Amino acid sequence: MVVDTHVKRLAQRLGLTKAATPEKIERDLMRLVPREHWIDISHLLIFHGRRVCDARRPQCAACVLNDLCPSAEPAL
Repeated sequence: MVVDTHVKRLAQRLGLTKAATPEKIERDLMRLVPREHWIDISHLLIFHGRRVCDARRPQCAACVLNDLCPSAEPAL
């Protein structure tokens, strides 16, 4: 499983991990995600982090994970 800055940000925002290091985040995600989905979930989280869940200005209103995300900003 790949843990880059996007995967780290999304995993933390979604409440999937409280860890700070890529190694610990990877461990937490590997416990939650079935092995056959490790590569796919990494790619999907990276894509989502680039397109929707930006570090500085997340587009929470347009996010399909908004209902599941404890970090989602309330709609105006």
